[in-house]
Amino acid sequence: MGKIITVQDIVEQKVTLAEASSMAIMHKGELFTYFDEGLTRFVFSNEDRTKVIKLEKTKQDNHFNELENEIYQKASKENRELMAETELVDGFIEQEFVMPIKFGGRKLSMEQIRFSRSCRNEVGWKGDRLVCFDLDEFKKY
Repeated sequence: MGKIITVQDIVEQKVTLAEASSMAIMHKGELFTYFDEGLTRFVFSNEDRTKVIKLEKTKQDNHFNELENEIYQKASKENRELMAETELVDGFIEQEFVMPIKFGGRKLSMEQIRFSRSCRNEVGWKGDRLVCFDLDEFKKY
């Protein structure tokens, strides 16, 4: 494992993808390591894969975390059942871990395919059901 960094190191644009993928972040007494990335954020997972933290790649991208939190907080109870639990913590997203379908290796039913496509395939497995983890994409398509 590489150097342990703080959330602030990434927020202040001190970390590249190559660096992020070899580092670990200490958050709430747990070690989070690089898991994946999206267009605007790096995603780190804790060891037992129960939580992820999403960190903006640049300060200018911070609105994505705020928007994702706002979408979750304003969602109906029914829609929250279709979303990964999400919370804004010190400017970054803390979210329950779900296994993205691109890594899950499971076949999808037609209903699951429709739901996945409605969320631009930004969905993952929470037990035996799919939930959206990129809430900006939730049922937009």
